[in-house]
Amino acid sequence: MISKNKILSGVAALCLCASAFKSEAGLPTYKTLSGTAGTSSTGSVLVFPEDPNSQIRIVNLTYHSDAAATTVQYTTGNGAYWQVQTNAASSSVTNFVNSTNGLVPGSVMVLNHNGTIYTNVLSTFNQVAGTTTNIVLGTGGWGVATTVGDNIYQMSATNTVTIGAGTNAINGDAVYVGNYGRPVMVRLSNATSANSLDAVTAHYDSASQ
Repeated sequence: MISKNKILSGVAALCLCASAFKSEAGLPTYKTLSGTAGTSSTGSVLVFPEDPNSQIRIVNLTYHSDAAATTVQYTTGNGAYWQVQTNAASSSVTNFVNSTNGLVPGSVMVLNHNGTIYTNVLSTFNQVAGTTTNIVLGTGGWGVATTVGDNIYQMSATNTVTIGAGTNAINGDAVYVGNYGRPVMVRLSNATSANSLDAVTAHYDSASQ
């Protein structure tokens, strides 16, 4: 006859095995974006949306350029903020946020609204009567009607790599690594129709499940 202790020991072992399987890291996720030609002063720009449980690594980049001075520029989200009021209009340059701590005028700001990314440059910011904080963006504002709770990020200083003229690819295990839980922006300088990011692939390193 099998003793009760042996049965309990077997159940405990099965529970431990199940727990071990649950602790394994999640499968890697890849995302590829394609950029249009740089027809404006911003050049060709791609932004990989943040995942609160992942760190973004750029692993492949294919481009073409006609200028010797062309560079690839990488930035990642630093400060994290959120929209506390809807904007008066999609073009409103003044937007109310939860905090202005750490903000730097002239930095690139990124808004994630329902999974779609919008960008602008921070002109200035202020605090009214010690309770209301707002950011003032460049002309056109976010370009979308915001929702309370939309995530906003101040992007980091730029990491720049000169690529020159030609059609080529950059690849590796970590071409550029963003901050954990933050978006990553890839920009090709020189705003001409001949310069574009044809395809950029990012690896989202997920946290353990």
